[in-house]
Amino acid sequence: MSILLDEANVYERGMDDDLTFQTVRELAGTAYMAGRSAPPTDAEVEAVAKRLCWNSCKKWDGIESDYVAKDEDDAWDYAGEIPGFHEEYIRQAEEMLEIARKAVNE
Repeated sequence: MSILLDEANVYERGMDDDLTFQTVRELAGTAYMAGRSAPPTDAEVEAVAKRLCWNSCKKWDGIESDYVAKDEDDAWDYAGEIPGFHEEYIRQAEEMLEIARKAVNE
């Protein structure tokens, strides 16, 4: 399930069933504005880290292998076998998300 659907489901569980369209629009706007400045979730960080890993898997220097990743998850699983790779991608993802949030809020 996507990050957006996960967050929407959590948000919906806290709402009353008899909301008007206007109330829903106001709540959605409030949730959107709160999300712009909220720290990234673990799911967001992992999604960005996986994409960074996938984008760089063809450029891994110093790794002698005939392995070719099929998709993001496959590349992520393979990178997990190399000490420190997951941690570095997660660090980069957190940094990128922080920069993006600051840019949106300026």
